[in-house]
Amino acid sequence: MSEPFNRILILIGIAVGLNLAATPASAHAFASRYDLPLPLAFYLTAAGAAVVLSFVVIARFLKRREGIEDAPPFNLLGLPLIRQLGTPLALNAMRSLSVTVFGLVLAAGLFGDPDTFDNIAPTFVWVVWWVGMAFASALVGNLWDLVNPWKILFTWTERALGGIKSPYAYPLVLSRWPAVLLFLLFAWLELISEQAVQPFNLAILIIAYSAITWTGMTAYGRDTWLENAEVFSAVFGLLAKFAPTVGAVGRWDIRLPAAGLLIERPVHISTVCFVLLLMTTITFDGILETPVWAGVLDRIAVSQALGGGLIELQTAGVYRIALVKSAALIVLPCLFVGVYFVFSHAIAMFGGSGRVSTRDVIGYFVLSLVPIAIAYHLSHYLSYLLISGQNIIPLASDPFGLGWDLFGTVSYRVDISIINAKMVWYVAVTTIVVGHVFAVYVAHVMAMRVFTDRGAALRSQIPMLVLMVGYTMVSLWILSQPIVN
Repeated sequence: MSEPFNRILILIGIAVGLNLAATPASAHAFASRYDLPLPLAFYLTAAGAAVVLSFVVIARFLKRREGIEDAPPFNLLGLPLIRQLGTPLALNAMRSLSVTVFGLVLAAGLFGDPDTFDNIAPTFVWVVWWVGMAFASALVGNLWDLVNPWKILFTWTERALGGIKSPYAYPLVLSRWPAVLLFLLFAWLELISEQAVQPFNLAILIIAYSAITWTGMTAYGRDTWLENAEVFSAVFGLLAKFAPTVGAVGRWDIRLPAAGLLIERPVHISTVCFVLLLMTTITFDGILETPVWAGVLDRIAVSQALGGGLIELQTAGVYRIALVKSAALIVLPCLFVGVYFVFSHAIAMFGGSGRVSTRDVIGYFVLSLVPIAIAYHLSHYLSYLLISGQNIIPLASDPFGLGWDLFGTVSYRVDISIINAKMVWYVAVTTIVVGHVFAVYVAHVMAMRVFTDRGAALRSQIPMLVLMVGYTMVSLWILSQPIVN
């Protein structure tokens, strides 16, 4: 075994030893709780050790730079039972259905029952579409590219008018910054604002976003705007890079998971910030259920320096909790960016004493974090999708809340026993570990591409491994708070 590899094993041993010092934390209630058969610290340490072990195995046996994209693609549309899905008739039917659902949700929000639970718009948008499409993108492929109603309606309009000539060239300096800003606003609406679940307000937001999207497509071109500024194409397209299938004209190819995350050139800094913002917002939602967050709110409540100002703001109609959450939603992504930049600099130093710039390292390795974002999303939102998602069954029969029963399902009642705290916990442990293992793999393949020799590539991954082990344990601790005793 090579000397660099032996040194790495020694450093890993030290890191694992430090991780053994982890201690369990108290938690808040989450419906039915689950009593772990072993202390929480054991699960956290074992998860971290599993990530370390995966690195050892990958580093020992993966010695070529190409990695997982070597596998030849297989076109699913070549199979008789699936071939019909690629026909113009089937594709147009799916697009028409998407536009119909889009119109239904918009009409329900504008004209249906104003109660959140009696109107299909909030449940469809926040549960079925947002959470469900993220699951489908990561685990199946980029279905959003096929059913995006803004894209479909613009394309139909283009054809009807014989084409739309874009009067402006998209400014290169903008890159993906519009998507970053729009996603931050979307995250605020999802995680903090209480107005976005009101059907009428939600419909107005959809109309406003439609106007922004179609104006951008008209000004700069459909594909240019979708690639750089349409926030949901950016989110679902990013998650779909992990998926085991990829679509193209006349093809629907199977590929190995995470192959789409391997890149030849470093991504733009705006894409780096977009990936880190996506990770932050998912983590932020979990942090809100931890004792750490409760402690922050308690300290703010008793703070003499902040108390008076916050009371005045609340008197003026600005809610204290919403203000604190908004500030945290700004600060936390900055912390994530700072930490990632520090570790990227360490990767550059360990891998070649600065021969590869920190700026390039930042752009090369950020997509290796996408499997972690997916794992956390699956873990955090699984119970939400399976339980709250059932509300779509009665709402499908009465989307406007007018007392209809179109499909005979209006009397359906949500079955909360479909998933329990024990299942949620073990799904969380499994997905977090598997996600980090994929992240280690992608980072290692990228290191083999970026650095000059295998020894340098192995050394460069020490900081990344420390970061991933730490985030594995922190993620599981956050997820454990509303689940386990």
